[in-house]
Amino acid sequence: MTEDGFRAITIVERTSVMEIDDRIEVEWEFSAEPSRDWLEVFQLTSPAERQGPVDWVQGGGPDVFGAAVRWIVPVAELDAADQEVRLRLAVANERLGAQPAD
Repeated sequence: MTEDGFRAITIVERTSVMEIDDRIEVEWEFSAEPSRDWLEVFQLTSPAERQGPVDWVQGGGPDVFGAAVRWIVPVAELDAADQEVRLRLAVANERLGAQPAD
C-alpha cells in the first residue's frame, strides 16, 4: 500500500496538556493530517512489549484527532510513550512509501 507523492508525516511539537495524579495527557502535533490508510497502520502497529504498571502494559494506544495524537500515560512512562508514538509514525510512513519530509 503506497500513496504516490506522499510526504512523510513528522512530529512538529510535543506538549503536556494536563497532569492528573501520576498521569499526564500528552499531545504530539503532526506536520499534516494523516490519511485513513496512514491512520490504520499507525493504530494497528504493535510496538515492543510495554514495561511498567499493569494498566499501562495492558492499556490502549494513543488516539489521533486530526493532525494530533493525544494520550494519557503514567508520568513515569512518558519516554516509553514518546518512543511508541515515534515508532508507530515511522512504520506508517514506511508502509505508505513516504518521501522524506522537506
